[in-house]
Amino acid sequence: MKEKNEKTETKVLTLFGKNYEKKFSFDKLKELLPKTTRKEKLVHALMVLKRQKKIVEIEMDVYMLKKWEDELPSKPKTFIKTSKEKDIKEITTKNEPIKAGSDEVEGILDITATGAMFVAIEGMDRDAIMRSKNVPAFSGDRILVKLDKVREGKRTEARFIKVVERKLKSFIGKFSVHKSKDFEVYFVTPVSSKALFDFYISSKFIHEAKDGDYVEIEFLEWGEKEKNPRGKVIEVLKNFNPNELTMRTILLEREFHQEFPEAVIEELKPIKSKLTEKDFEDRLDMRSTLTLTIDPKTARDFDDALSVKKLDDHLYEVGVHIADVAHYVQLGTELDKEALRRATSVYLPDRVAPMLPEKLSNDLCSLNPKVDRLAFSMIYHIDDTGKIHDEYLAKTIIYSDRRFSYEEAQEVIETGKGDHADTILLLHKIASIWREARFKKGGINFEATEVQFVLDENGKPIDVIPKIQKEANWLIEEYMLRANTSVALALDVYTKKKLIPAGIYRDHDTPDMAKLEQFSDAALRLGGHKLKKITKPEQAADVLNEFLSSISDAPESDILNQLAIRSMAKAYYSTVNIGHYGLGFTHYSHFTSPIRRYPDLIAHRLLTNVLKKKKIEYTAAQMEEMCQHCSDQERKATECEREGIKYKQVEYLSYHLKQEFEGIISGINGTGFWVELKANKCEGYVELSSNFKENFSFNPTTLSLKGHESHIEFHMGQVVTILVDKVDLDAKRVWFKAVMF
Repeated sequence: MKEKNEKTETKVLTLFGKNYEKKFSFDKLKELLPKTTRKEKLVHALMVLKRQKKIVEIEMDVYMLKKWEDELPSKPKTFIKTSKEKDIKEITTKNEPIKAGSDEVEGILDITATGAMFVAIEGMDRDAIMRSKNVPAFSGDRILVKLDKVREGKRTEARFIKVVERKLKSFIGKFSVHKSKDFEVYFVTPVSSKALFDFYISSKFIHEAKDGDYVEIEFLEWGEKEKNPRGKVIEVLKNFNPNELTMRTILLEREFHQEFPEAVIEELKPIKSKLTEKDFEDRLDMRSTLTLTIDPKTARDFDDALSVKKLDDHLYEVGVHIADVAHYVQLGTELDKEALRRATSVYLPDRVAPMLPEKLSNDLCSLNPKVDRLAFSMIYHIDDTGKIHDEYLAKTIIYSDRRFSYEEAQEVIETGKGDHADTILLLHKIASIWREARFKKGGINFEATEVQFVLDENGKPIDVIPKIQKEANWLIEEYMLRANTSVALALDVYTKKKLIPAGIYRDHDTPDMAKLEQFSDAALRLGGHKLKKITKPEQAADVLNEFLSSISDAPESDILNQLAIRSMAKAYYSTVNIGHYGLGFTHYSHFTSPIRRYPDLIAHRLLTNVLKKKKIEYTAAQMEEMCQHCSDQERKATECEREGIKYKQVEYLSYHLKQEFEGIISGINGTGFWVELKANKCEGYVELSSNFKENFSFNPTTLSLKGHESHIEFHMGQVVTILVDKVDLDAKRVWFKAVMF
């Protein structure tokens, strides 16, 4: 990255990254930054970094990294604005009104299903409303607007100026031909709610599409005076069906693709399938050490393996081996650029949009059984009480002797019999000791149930099954957590020794007290469960662990686990370590899944450069930008996965119309209530007006409904029997009829 393209925030973080223990005044920062850095930009950058909790203001206009905050005196209660901050016009509805037409600001456009337009602007409490018509932009685009009216208590009005950055560039839609006497005109109507305008398609870009075809199109341009955006057809969707349309749209709306650009495919061709002597150079050969993989039954890529070798009667060498993706994905290649752009693999119920092409993810990088593979390994010397006597990182060659599914490994744990039983039981014993100790030290034991779909050959869901986490899952989890922690500690040491400009960490902050209070209220309403008083965030882990354990057998435990998770802060990637509160670790990184997560690949490269004493290929600023990008991509991938699951749940229930299920009331409002089905975790809505011939009173305090005549009551956590009444696949919604309550 060239310096002129770096944001002011990243330039500031570079300074802090090189001077971890220093504090900087505003004036000193201005002096150290490039002379082209405007004072207004620096003030804005400091505000952003404080809000992101990456730096802390220890006194008036003096800043340090967030990691040192606990050692500092608390900030004064009163805060007086400096003259420097007064030089900036703050975009906020709480202060003095901004004069009409005086401010041009950037924001993210949000278009609702009804066509209403809003703009989310950083620093404003409420989104601004757009009164403009025919705005040449899509939902999610970054646009420049002029704030016309800013009045206290009223929503700000914004006027469109121009598009700064297009968020969406690909769409799926229906191709249509409009004929006149002399010529034909071609349009595509997108199925995405984020694009409310038909695309005009020139005759040279129709790609043999015919009237009524569903196609994937690429955005070309949208002139200021043009009513419709222009696009070109890049693929006619054969074998079209509603599921294919929905799943591809879910991915494209967030710019994820299953296919890779031609330039990436070309780069893969010279990569040889078989390892050569050159690949083995400077590697620890561990092929003679017993090595196993334990993964889901349906897994196609294996990015981790465990090895065990007995050193003496009570001491063992345990290797946590991770696919050496960095050996194949070289920095700056088209393959690397595409992996960074995606930043993560996306898992939908019937497909994967991978971060890396299949040749790497399912073959060369995958630690498949009975073949030599390159790995990056965290190797421990551990006794049978779980105590670690030594640990070190090494580039290795491994040979996986046996692939286990979780179910197969679980059977060995439960029966004590089967292939490599002694090894699996030893690994399980150590993992159990670590797991128990982790929860005692502050790790939170969430147990929210996820679902998986049983699909037929056409992708139709024939069953929805809750995923059951057992000891075999926990076994792998604990070794991965341990390796990630070891790597984070190593990165921290290397950073302080100046061997690398900064580490890359998976941070998780303490929970917000207001959200914990909301969860406490929800628990009381949802089954009458009382949570112990939490007076400070640090107490949350112990209180939540005790509470979640106490309600584990309650019918509403899954819902409460989900609500507890939502009360936590969101984890994110950063070059500044603040620890991982939810796991109870002071240092935590991501290292164990480089096939599907780009931050892991960054960590591999940093550590490789240290081991080989090579020059570090990143700056702290570049890493911070990549951290933010990867956090954003992770959030979008999670949205995709939730939407995909929701669609498949609705599709599954569409095949079970008029059938009865037992469920639990998971939400209530004034017009009805939501029910989560016990058997498959599908959710639907019971509308009062279509179920009862009487009026109901809604009590928002207790989240309950009561019939005026029958005195029927509905409350959170109540077990009810429902009948599947109707579904809307496009809207991903289900309506239930109440049968027994």
